[in-house]
Amino acid sequence: MSDENQLIETAYVAHMSDHFQRASEELLYAYQRNKEATRHHEACAFKAALHHAKLSKHHSFRAHEHLKEALGIAERIDAVQPRSGQVRTPIVPSGMQ
Repeated sequence: MSDENQLIETAYVAHMSDHFQRASEELLYAYQRNKEATRHHEACAFKAALHHAKLSKHHSFRAHEHLKEALGIAERIDAVQPRSGQVRTPIVPSGMQ
């Protein structure tokens, strides 16, 4: 692999790592908001519970988007040049198995 390809792959991996980090943060926020919604629900504060449940949903959605981006980057890395000894897996469109 040339130096240029190595630099590009390193940048892709760093970008993918950033998406994983952000996804994990968003999932943590979603979990915290969900716990808060549960507390409010148990206290019969339903309007507050709904508010926190919606926030949890939004954090979960953002985590999902970051994970989709990370997967897309991983697929681009794999499509460009698989590592030696690595079997290239076909890219299956979303929703198909």
